[in-house]
Parts: sequence; structure tokens; C-alpha cells
Amino acid sequence: MQIKSSAKVSGNRFSALFCRRERWHLPGRDLTAPQNPLNVSQVGVRTRATAIQQQRAAGSGIREPRPVQAECIPTFLFPPSASSHLCRGEGLPAARSTGSDSRQDGRAAGTAEERMEMHIPSLLWAILFFGVTSSSPVPRKLFGEIRSPNYPKPYPNNNISSWDIIVPKGYVVKLTFRYFDLEPSESCFYDYVKIKADKKNLGRYCGQLGSTTGNHPGRKKFISQGNRMHVEFHSDFSNEDNGTVIRYRGFLAYYQAVDLDECDPNNAAEDSEGPRCQHICHNYVGGYFCSCRPGYQLQSDRHSCKVECSSELYTEASGYLSSPEYPHPYPEDLRCNYSIRLEKGLSIILKFLKPFEIDDHQQVHCPYDQLKIQAQGREIGEFCGKESPGSIETKSNEVDILFLTDESGFSRGWKIHYTSEKIRCPQPVPLDQFTVIRDLQPVYRYQDYFIVTCKTGYNLMKGSQKLLSFTAVCQADGTWHQSMPRCEIVKCDNPAELTNGVFSYVNKPANNNYQSVIEYQCNEPYYHIVTRGGGGRFTCSPEGTWVDQAGQGRIPACLPVCGKPNHPVAEIQRILGGKQAKRGSFPWQALTGIHGRGGGALLGDRWILTAAHTILPKASGGSDISLDQLAEEANIFLGHTDVDELHKMGNHPVRRIFIHPDYNPKDEHNFNGDIALLELKHPVTLGPDVLPICLPDTTNTTFYMDGHMGYVSGFGVEKNFLSNHLKYVNLPAVSREKCQSWLDSKSGQMPMVFSENMFCAGFLTVKRDTCQGDSGSVFTVLDSGSGRWVATGVVSWGIGCAQGYGFYTKILNYVDWIKGIIREDML
Repeated sequence: MQIKSSAKVSGNRFSALFCRRERWHLPGRDLTAPQNPLNVSQVGVRTRATAIQQQRAAGSGIREPRPVQAECIPTFLFPPSASSHLCRGEGLPAARSTGSDSRQDGRAAGTAEERMEMHIPSLLWAILFFGVTSSSPVPRKLFGEIRSPNYPKPYPNNNISSWDIIVPKGYVVKLTFRYFDLEPSESCFYDYVKIKADKKNLGRYCGQLGSTTGNHPGRKKFISQGNRMHVEFHSDFSNEDNGTVIRYRGFLAYYQAVDLDECDPNNAAEDSEGPRCQHICHNYVGGYFCSCRPGYQLQSDRHSCKVECSSELYTEASGYLSSPEYPHPYPEDLRCNYSIRLEKGLSIILKFLKPFEIDDHQQVHCPYDQLKIQAQGREIGEFCGKESPGSIETKSNEVDILFLTDESGFSRGWKIHYTSEKIRCPQPVPLDQFTVIRDLQPVYRYQDYFIVTCKTGYNLMKGSQKLLSFTAVCQADGTWHQSMPRCEIVKCDNPAELTNGVFSYVNKPANNNYQSVIEYQCNEPYYHIVTRGGGGRFTCSPEGTWVDQAGQGRIPACLPVCGKPNHPVAEIQRILGGKQAKRGSFPWQALTGIHGRGGGALLGDRWILTAAHTILPKASGGSDISLDQLAEEANIFLGHTDVDELHKMGNHPVRRIFIHPDYNPKDEHNFNGDIALLELKHPVTLGPDVLPICLPDTTNTTFYMDGHMGYVSGFGVEKNFLSNHLKYVNLPAVSREKCQSWLDSKSGQMPMVFSENMFCAGFLTVKRDTCQGDSGSVFTVLDSGSGRWVATGVVSWGIGCAQGYGFYTKILNYVDWIKGIIREDML
């Protein structure tokens, strides 16, 4: 065993000790000190011997060991660019046991004390000042060297140096010794290098290569688990072996930053409770990162994983979703919300796959864990246990699946395969037996539609509104965009009233519904019905209109029946001296009052046929009064044979007056065109006392043959007095030759024009004729073929009264003119 003296200081000398940094220009600077490229701090602890200890050591006779060589202040962190900061003392020569040596030592000591008194205050001030200012953080290097003090020269005694090697996080420190030569000792008690990392000792080393004493590191690699390593060097007061001083050169170590595989479980820190990453660890140069299995989310500590299912969103038309870890037991304390959001118009279908297993209780429904399904806020159900819900059609495009678990359990969970299809609308159902749904489909889905019509004779109705058409479209929410209409039977309006006629319902009960039938009839025998070829029966059509058998909607017309008096005349008498007419014998007779009394005949139910000269008399030579003014002043009376009664019955006002253009009121000898029409403002109602006369057939000229008998009625002069009662007379038609011959015989008295538009009638010897007041009345004959009375002439002019023939306007020649004005077909 190697034995070293335990005396640390001796003699009566005070050794002046001080530290120096290589950057300071202090005496004894060691320019061979190694560089410190990494964050390496040197730590030196000084052991100062008091003057008393030195004196005792000097007088003891024991060989004085070398004076203390190092005196250091606490650790400072110096910039990496600075040289290695060795902490050692600039001591005096070793004291010798001899007197001369003592003297020399004393002198030296005295000199040293003087130097110390002079240099120590300013030196400590410099150390403190510059140490503080050099403590700022600096970049961390990835490699470097550390050396023992004075290396490669022998290291000093009584030296404590330390280095804190710090590399960037994510790296570990790897340290190897290239040279190692320290004083060997048992358990490295004297001089040694101690290495620490990760709060544990990596060893205590000393000795020489190949020595049997000590603990030489050899080529061993020292690797930290973290990014720090602490190296500490200690030397004692001497390096002697049996009195022989041995100069040990110390050590040279190389360190480097090595990437740490943090993901290797063997590299886990001792104080950690488990792996660095809870799920998956990914190493990279200089560090690592953690990730989680699908369905989990990395937490804020960047290491732990937790199921994150609070806002899972699914937007595909189909897919799968399940509880975490399915089919393995799901984690505890879950608050999962799976949301499926598809486009409007789609219905989500949930199909649960096997196994289905959620913690349950036999007596309480889902007290532990619950799977809740909602569709647009509508609760579909809450499920647990081992019985699968099967398939659920949600009828919604928005579904939320909530999964809540407690802190325990080993159930395997659930899995859903969801699909989608267009949302289905309810099957349309007719509201009545008359509704027809066209092309009815077995199933209706979003955007499908159906069309509704009604059977013939029925209307589409929505409330009180009649619809022309109806289409319903299946909406995105599975409802029809409008409700089903109903079909109501078509109802026609009340049938149009028939002027001078009536209608009656053929079917019973009487109503205006589809296919109801009515029949129009005129007030016979005074009117007769005229249709457009479809008869008088009308049916309520599917369109809601009344139509005849020909499909025409215009109702019939009731036209006056002409020439059919209830009491036709039977006697053959002349008006002048003739017989008073009975009521109903000449129901067409009109009494006019324009320029005095005149006569006329009713055509149809609103026209009066008369002579033009009763409106514009010849004697007036024309009138400055307009026809419109004359119409306003005209008086027309119908319906009785007594003038007083006529006046009581009232006047029929005139709307317009039409005079034939050939009539010339200024020519007193020419009555050609002596014919006129008066339009009444209102139609007259026909009856036994008021009936129109018929116009002649333009192809029938037999009415004007010589001797053909006719009748003339009127309220004219009788015995030089105006008659107050209607009188009539029958007269024969006379040939043109006789008329012309007689007229020529009278030409000396009055040269009158006898045109083709005139004929004459009467007797030459018998005193029967028309006279003043009868002008405008008509000459009528009985048409034996039709049994109707026809107007063939208009009383126009004559020479005296009952003094020969009377002259009449020939109506046959003016039928076209008459019909062109009244615009009616006269029968």
C-alpha cells in the first residue's frame, strides 16, 4: 500500500495564493492551457493554511510539503471561445528541511507575503468583476476537449478543477480519455477524476495504463443519459512514492454530443415513471416527438395521449365509425360525439355491426355507459347491453351519436356502418275517389314529384281555390311541398236567362253539376227558338260551361213569330167605311206621331216599318231638324186598337231613324223610296196584342198579281174625322197597266210618278180606300203556303180619298235594304 504523509502544510511561512485566468496578464501564465469550446466550467476549491499551521510545520522537523498551489473562487461559466480556465496557485519554492532551505524559504516567503499584500485585493476585485460579466448564455457546441491543469506538463498539487459539459437538448455527452496518467492509489484516494451524469456517479478513476493500483479508465466510453456531464479532478498535496517525487502528466479527454435515441426504453430517465411517449415515439437527430394511435390526441404535455372524440365530423355519403379501441374494450371516461352531416335531402341509415357490447345493468337502464342517437335534435334512442339495435333509418341528414362512459368496465363497444339514400316522402294517398295520381310510383324520394288530376267533370280544389294543375315535390325534410288537393265536381254557373223564353232542368234533382241537363223554350206562340244546330238542350260540360249537343255554348235566341195573329180577320171590308178591327186581328199595327198621325207596322220586336213621308213630309220640302232630333220627338204606340188606351199604355221611344236614300222630300210628285225604319230603344214584349208582320219572300211575286186581295188597317180619317179606333179594309191589288192608265187619266190634275217600286190597289167605283192618318200602315196579304200574314206594301200616296186607286211602296223591292239594317232573318 502506498503511504503518503497526512501533513498538508508546515513551517512558519504564509504562502501567498491566487487564481489566474489565462486571459488576464498575470505572472506565470500557462499558454499551453487547452481551449474550452463547449460550456465547460472549472471549479476550484482553495485550502488555505494559516500562518500558525505553517509555523508549526516549519519547526516540526518534518519535511515540509509543497506549499498550496491553488486558490480559487466559486465556479464561473466562461464563454466557450475562452481558453480552459485553470484554477491554480503561483506558490513559492517548496520548503526544505535544511536551514539554508528554510532561510531561503523564509526569504521567499517574506517576499511572497509582500507580493500578496500588494496584489490580492486588486486580483479578487478583477475576478469578481469579470466573472459576473462573463456569465451570459452562449451557444452550445457539439464537441471539445478538457485537460488537466498544465497538461501535458505535470498537474499541480492540491488542485480541484471541475468541468460541466452541456450539450443541446436531444443529445447525450460521450466522453473518452485519450491520455490518462494520474497518481495511482487504492480506491483512487489521492489523485483522481470523478465523472457524474444524470445524478449518479459514473466512476472514480486514477492510475496509469497498465498499473495494478488504481482504476484506469482505459478506452472506456462514458455516455450520459441527459445532455449534461460533470467531470471533477482532484490532486492532493504531493506526488511522492517512498520519498521520490513522481511527475504525473494528468489527462486529456475528448467529448462530443451524440444524438440520443429517446425512444429506446433503455434510455429512459431513471426518475421517469414510464416511457417518454405513451403511445408512439419518433426519434430524430437532436430530439424526438410523440404521436398517438388513431382516435387519440396528443395532450398539452406532448407525451401523453387521450381519446379525442368530442367533435368527430363525418361528411362522406357512407362510412364506418366505432368506439375507441373497438373491438377491444373501450377506454374509461369518454365523452364522444360523432356527428354525421350530409347534404340536404339524404337520409342516414345506421347499421350496427357485431359485436355490440356496452356496460349495462339488469335492473336499471344504461346506468353506466350510454350510446345515444339523435337526429336533428330528435331523440332516436339510448342503447347499451349486448343486444344490437340492428338497422336504424333516421330520416335525417344530420345525426349525432353520443357515447358516454364511466371510469370502469371491460365491454368491447360498438361499430356502425352508416349509409345514406335520398330521403323518402310518404306515399301520396288520394282524398277521394275522383282524384287521379298520374304514374304512381311505389316509392317517392327527395326531388321526386307526382302530378294530380281529376276525373272528367271534376275540378282540382285547394280550399276554395280552383287549381289549373297540381304538382307536389318531395322536399329535403321528407315532406311534400304542398298538401294533396281534393277533387270537386264541376259546377256550371246558373244558366243564362233566355229573353222571351225560359229554361227547365231535365234531370232530377235540379242542380248545376257536371252532366246536368237543361232545356230552353221560348214563350210560344209569340216567339220561336232559333239554335246554332245543337237544339235547345244544354249540358253542363267538364269545363263548367253549358253547351248544346253540338258543343256550342251560345244559348238559343227567341225570335218573334211574325204574321200569326190570334184573331185574324175574316170579313172582306174596306177601311173607309170599313169595320172596326178587333184586338189581336192586326197586332203589328203601330200608331206614330211625328208630323201628325201616321201608321206603321212592327218588324221583329224593336223595328217599326213606315212611310218616309210621315217623317219628312213632302209639303215641308225637307226639314232642318235632324233625324236624331226627330227620333227624340217621335211617339210610337203599340198593343191596342183604341187610341186613348194606346196613350195610356205609354210611348215606345225611338233610338234611330233610317230613311231610304231614294226618298226625296222636296219632290212632291215623286214618292219613290217612300219607306223608313224606326229602331226602338227597347224591344217590345210580344203577346196577343203585339206581334210583328212578316216580310215577303223576294222570290214570290204572286202577292202583286191583279186581283190578289189584301188588308190595310189604320187610325186614319173617317168621314173627315180622325178615327179613334183601329179600322181595316180589304183591297185587291191592281195590275200596273190599269194603275198607269188610271193615273194617266188623272195626269192633268196632278202629274205623279208611278215607279217600279210602287203598286196600286183598290176599286174605281166602290168607296173603299185609305186616307190621311193611314200613311205608313202596311198592305198585308195572307201567304197561303205558310199561313202567315205578309206586308207587301206601305200606304204611300193617292189622289183624294176613295176616289180611285191608292198607291203603295212595293216592300218586295226593299227587303234587302230592310234586312241590312235590322240584321236579322225575318221569317
